[in-house]
Amino acid sequence: MKTKLALSVLLILLMSCSDKPESGPANIYYGEDICERCKMIVSEKDFASQYQLSSGQSVKFDDLGCMIHYADEEDNLNISSVYVMDYSSKEWIDGQDAYYIWSQNITTPMGHGILALKDSKKAKELAEKENGKYLGGLENASEWVLKEMKNN
Repeated sequence: MKTKLALSVLLILLMSCSDKPESGPANIYYGEDICERCKMIVSEKDFASQYQLSSGQSVKFDDLGCMIHYADEEDNLNISSVYVMDYSSKEWIDGQDAYYIWSQNITTPMGHGILALKDSKKAKELAEKENGKYLGGLENASEWVLKEMKNN
């Protein structure tokens, strides 16, 4: 009986130490975690992103451009969720529901100049303010990045 109780307590403790919540994005440890594509340290919250794979693994990135290129370069990735940092609120949002902009005036860790916002109107306003381009949803942003920035 004591063994079962001890194992139950141990299991609960191990589960509570996990970096990945039961749903939603995994924790990113800024200044410690490494971008899966460029292998640089993820240090700026404004530009962080991640894929959740169907296996449960989190794949973290320091720049939205790295996230897009990584998906294009990898075979059989099996992405179940995409999370990006909303540039306005600094909170995680669903990357499939986000709106993306690009501007050469925006300095991102790997120089892609891509930002994500949860509000379309704010995204269009920021693109105009930064003399940039409103890219729309993730599919359009991905196509644009892969076409326009294929060498990055």
